[in-house]
Amino acid sequence: MNIRDMALTSLFAALLAVSAQISFPLGPVPVTLQILFILLAGMVLGRRLGPASVAIWVLLGVFGLPVFAQGKAGAAVLIGPTGGYILGYFICTYIVGYVAENFRLTYKATTIAMFAGLAAIYGLGLAGFMLSFHYVLHKAITLDQALNLAVLPFLPLDFFKMLIAVYGGVRIRRALVKAGLLATEQLHSN
Repeated sequence: MNIRDMALTSLFAALLAVSAQISFPLGPVPVTLQILFILLAGMVLGRRLGPASVAIWVLLGVFGLPVFAQGKAGAAVLIGPTGGYILGYFICTYIVGYVAENFRLTYKATTIAMFAGLAAIYGLGLAGFMLSFHYVLHKAITLDQALNLAVLPFLPLDFFKMLIAVYGGVRIRRALVKAGLLATEQLHSN
């Protein structure tokens, strides 16, 4: 990893920390700007550095810095209601980064990749939410209740954030590749 890669990875870890603080409580899962920066991290950093930026952000939080949503910190966040979403962030940045590196950079391919990334976040987030309620909070919750608390209220806003990330991510990645700041690894076309 060269200095530029370290700087970009650290920048996105910092953006995740800041975006987590811009939150609005909406039940046990707050609304934040993190999805936007998760999608951009995958798009700009790729399949290797995108998840690395998430790992740095998670490690900062686990070691006690208040970088998680609503200023939370500590390892307990990872087994709380939002822990599954955090795991989903790794998968999402990998999926989006893989497509950004290996396919022709189009809005269509990027949109599909970001939909897949959001599906990973929501799938793992929902599973973690339900497991947390059952095993950590010792409260029964049905799938319908979990969907109504942890998924459905967030879909419209996350879809809007995804559209911003598609447009901005493609433009940013193209500009960085053109400037020689990112290697182009696009091997296939779609």
